Amino acid sequence: MKKQYVQKDLPNLYGHSLLLDCFCEDDQGNSYNIEIQNTSKDAGPKRARYHAALLDIHYLGKGEDFTHLPESYIIFITDKDIFKAKKQLYHIERKIEEIGAGFQDGSHILYFNTDCKEDNALGNLAKDFHRENPEEMQSKILSERVALLKSRRLDKKGEKKMNIVLEQYRQKAFREGIEEGMEKGVESGKQRMALLMGILAEKGRVEDIKKAAGDKLYLESLLSEFGL
Repeated sequence: MKKQYVQKDLPNLYGHSLLLDCFCEDDQGNSYNIEIQNTSKDAGPKRARYHAALLDIHYLGKGEDFTHLPESYIIFITDKDIFKAKKQLYHIERKIEEIGAGFQDGSHILYFNTDCKEDNALGNLAKDFHRENPEEMQSKILSERVALLKSRRLDKKGEKKMNIVLEQYRQKAFREGIEEGMEKGVESGKQRMALLMGILAEKGRVEDIKKAAGDKLYLESLLSEFGL
């Protein structure tokens, strides 16, 4: 693979746009669109046709020769056997009916049925797709990636809880600091202002903060109010 894009936007000014699950290019210029589909209706033949067509539209520039179109592969990974023929892999190719020869237009559509788990490399990958524990996966690449994604999700949940706890401790320490400062009779102008602003912020008195910034007498009354 030379290039890889996840959630690639494929706009269409004249109709339905697409958001591709995964788009790749190899070092020979061949293109691959890989889609994970959980339901049969989302992996229908006409959807595959449309994906292939829109890829071609985005590849060929204005006035460019049709021979510049690359080989394209639309790959649908499904959790069920949508063709119900108990095959692990389905290849869809165009052909000339009268002579039985391939049409050779460079467009290829494949369906990888992960419900069929044969005893081969692709079958092992199908088994991995259905495993929740990354440690049980045979594919090292997939195992490491899934483990990383799961740890990130856990980190985000843990981060949120930790932030709440830290904020509670911060507020508690802030209040204790104010009380300690007041008990010692803080005299420094900067310290008094900082303490006052903190108290007002804690109490949600935003308007008092604004007014104190431009009114010295009001500022002094607030300092007096809180014993600063």
